Amino acid sequence: MAVDYEYFVASPDRIAALDLGKSPVSQLPAEEVAELPGVDPTVVLLGLVEVLSTREYDDLLAQTSGELVHDGGDAGPWVTAVDGFVVAAIQGADGDPELEWEDAVEQWNVLVGDEFGDGDVDQEALLETTDELRRLCGNVRGDRRLYCWTQL
Repeated sequence: MAVDYEYFVASPDRIAALDLGKSPVSQLPAEEVAELPGVDPTVVLLGLVEVLSTREYDDLLAQTSGELVHDGGDAGPWVTAVDGFVVAAIQGADGDPELEWEDAVEQWNVLVGDEFGDGDVDQEALLETTDELRRLCGNVRGDRRLYCWTQL
């Protein structure tokens, strides 16, 4: 069963105006949203933060709030707010002159590659995924937050 993951940036007013039962990609401008297949907000996204922050996954998991913004019941969709420390790790890594994103992606693939399917993920596809995450996290400021929309 395929699961759809869409990440988007929105203010509280924008969240209130959206129909969270529908795909954000169909409702928001392209610069505010990204379809990121396989990037669940707990295992896969925290795996990237583990690589970027050198903090242990269990510590990161314990820090997550799991704030559910929309509960679509058993079949979804669900919308969760991505914790600020996740966004901060990605934003901070963008400003790190020592970081080579290709190296981070390689380490990320080692940690969570099995979550994407067969464990042999195309490095270019993962690099594109990090580019999208970096773009979205770069738009998080003020009262705007990063969210993940999930649909079975």
